[in-house]
Amino acid sequence: MPNTPVRNHGLERDLEIIEAVAAASPIPQRNGELALATNREKSQISRAISRLLDNGLLLRQGAGVIVGPRLYAIARFTFEAQLVTAARGEMHGLVHKLGETVHLTVLQGLEVVTIHSESPAHGFRALSWMGVTAPSYMTSSGRVLLSGLANSQLERIYPPKKKIEGAPPLCRTKTGAQLIDVIEKIRIDGYSTVIEEFEPGLVGASVPVRDFSGSIVAAINVAAPKARFESHLIPAAKEMKKAADRITQSLITSQ
Repeated sequence: MPNTPVRNHGLERDLEIIEAVAAASPIPQRNGELALATNREKSQISRAISRLLDNGLLLRQGAGVIVGPRLYAIARFTFEAQLVTAARGEMHGLVHKLGETVHLTVLQGLEVVTIHSESPAHGFRALSWMGVTAPSYMTSSGRVLLSGLANSQLERIYPPKKKIEGAPPLCRTKTGAQLIDVIEKIRIDGYSTVIEEFEPGLVGASVPVRDFSGSIVAAINVAAPKARFESHLIPAAKEMKKAADRITQSLITSQ
């Protein structure tokens, strides 16, 4: 007797609801609208929505529902895995060319976090940043990621005339206005560099990685001791830019 796949009809019906909500995003969907979209009874929709709300897959907004935080988290982890797959080979090549550890970073709120690193064989050069977060406004990769936001968004987050709390002494972006000035230059240059702004004795360079729409979704970063790497920052940024463009092309073709 041939094997037939076991179908979870309850799961399929829940997915139909989630897909209908996602398709209408960001407009909240009411029970009646979802009943029409899925050809189901309102009572069935109501029970399913309660279950999906309890599990964080949907979120109540007014009289309707939108996609929930748990679903966004799943999507984020999935996309980050895709990013790492697309970037790993290029990062390995950069390690060979630059002789330094190379990092792939993304923005989480106002923090930049490393989701993957490739290091040289000589371990003393490897800086362990996996999973570590850092303020975006004072790091090269964070500034690259922030450069994907409109100035109006940045001004709401970092008011131009207000001092940024916690900015270290060597940080060039102590106010929102200074941050926007630096970010405008990053948009022109296509890369960002820092010299001891985040940590004394440390320098870094970063470039953006874009998705199929041109949005900045990640940054490629190298950080190393100033004495060893300061004179190599801009050449490194240019090499990383070539690799980032190839990663972007890989993300486009995988859509």
